[in-house]
Amino acid sequence: MTAIPHPDARPSVAAARPLPDDARILIVRFGSLGDVVKCTALPRLIRARYPRAHLTMLTSEAFAELIRDNPHLDRALAYERRSGLAGLLALGERLRAEGVHLLVDVHKSLRSRLLRAIVGAPGVAYSKRTWQRFLLIRFRWNTYDRARGKEEDFLAAVAPYGVVDDGRGSEVSVARFDRDDLWRQRFAEELERLATWRREGRPVLGLAPVAAWELKRWPMAHVLELARAFRRETGGGLVLFGGPGDGDVVALGGELGPPALSLVGRTSHLESAYFASLCDVVVANDTGMSHLAEAAGTDVITLFGPTSRELGYYPVRPGSVALERDLPCRPCTRMGEGRCTHPWPRACLQAIAPAEVLGHVLDHVLRKGAKRRGTDPERMPCAGRNP
Repeated sequence: MTAIPHPDARPSVAAARPLPDDARILIVRFGSLGDVVKCTALPRLIRARYPRAHLTMLTSEAFAELIRDNPHLDRALAYERRSGLAGLLALGERLRAEGVHLLVDVHKSLRSRLLRAIVGAPGVAYSKRTWQRFLLIRFRWNTYDRARGKEEDFLAAVAPYGVVDDGRGSEVSVARFDRDDLWRQRFAEELERLATWRREGRPVLGLAPVAAWELKRWPMAHVLELARAFRRETGGGLVLFGGPGDGDVVALGGELGPPALSLVGRTSHLESAYFASLCDVVVANDTGMSHLAEAAGTDVITLFGPTSRELGYYPVRPGSVALERDLPCRPCTRMGEGRCTHPWPRACLQAIAPAEVLGHVLDHVLRKGAKRRGTDPERMPCAGRNP
């Protein structure tokens, strides 16, 4: 078992192409959650190169809250998928009338290509490296020169215009919740519990054992064992994240009882990011919640099973860690779809032991100076050290 930090590699920058200092630039990324989060660095990076530019970002309504407070954008636009082709045509005509100097397509879907044709603006698109991905998943033939994150792929689209990486990664602003009294009243009990844990010096562990695809889910028995061991070792608090349909996480909250603060099905994406920002560290599967936590400024311990680092979704914060098991059948899927072909179902995730994950959690707790009960690290197989 290895713990692999994201490779610190940045794209080479080609000679900058001419673009007006006050250019109107449109960034397009409709979904999904993880990809929208991963491209939130683009407005900041483009703004650094073109401080007078007018920057607009377009995404689906489901993810619009993640970009509305981005301080580097002049405007955030939302496309409602239910409006269909008519809605897309109307939006494209509106943007065409306003004028766009550069359309940055970081989705490269049929919808985004159609929008670019309607707007009629010069455009650039990121490379999905489709054939490389196909060869890796289908034949285990790795033709990638190196592993790089989606942030770097997205940045490569605008690198020819002189836009360079600043190494800070994605960002999601959650400051609005500190100023919203009505919102804070709605979550008064939850916020008070977190504040009490802080006053008592208790560390806070976020758990996001969810995934749209079953193949990506760390076994719930492992999650329960980790949660109980964390409580036993630190006396800390637990925050559970999940969506409305995650009944198994609701059941997990019931088994853990009062030490766990369950937010399952109760928070939006941005609200989840805010609560993640109040945790010392978040343990998550390879899903959007892992990326949200990082974008909100919290280190993550991400558990990888059927996917791999070449697909671009490894954590990027210096303190974050990716845990995975080297098996000849990995990676076996692009997003988690399909079925497991290993003789032992989800062996790649089953083999990531709770004790190993706990070791990395305790490393974060000790680094942040939170209280820890008097337990010898050597009692845990991997506590306090990298496996």
